[in-house]
Amino acid sequence: MALFVTQRVDKKNNDFEPLPEGYYEMTIDSTGPDATKGGTEYIKVALRVRKDLDQALPETNGKYHNRLVFASVWRRKATGQYDEGDLSSITQAAGYAPGTPIEDWNDWSQKLEGKNVRVKVSVSEDTYQGKTTKRTQVWPSDFEPTQFPTQAQMQSQPQPQQPSPFAQPQAQVNDNDLPF
Repeated sequence: MALFVTQRVDKKNNDFEPLPEGYYEMTIDSTGPDATKGGTEYIKVALRVRKDLDQALPETNGKYHNRLVFASVWRRKATGQYDEGDLSSITQAAGYAPGTPIEDWNDWSQKLEGKNVRVKVSVSEDTYQGKTTKRTQVWPSDFEPTQFPTQAQMQSQPQPQQPSPFAQPQAQVNDNDLPF
């Protein structure tokens, strides 16, 4: 039995123009260390425009759902380290409170992948070897908490610990206080 049978596919015009500027509801697809051809290290964050908000956001998500954009967190030249503010901005937009410990890059990726965020997309023009191209840009400071959390996301968010209404300080009991 065949795995599948190929069918005729009418190809759509796959336009690789950048997303128009604006705010989009996105899902974090993946994160991880990467490097440029020149060896400069950075963290790449792949974001996918959510496809469940076509009616709620017809001008952004409705027109461009499922498109991918990338955000980069660069190492600081002066310190050789990633800016904790940039990393925290993304982490907090994904719903984690300040003070959440991140053990390593795998832990960070596991915490973020699949989380919904709101992202401001900008478009810039770059000229290289005489050719000007438009490019989508998303900066770590452009991440915000989603305005459309899913039911699963609302349930998975860590809830603040509430003190038990029955919790009382332990009373000191001396053997002489007992009637038996």
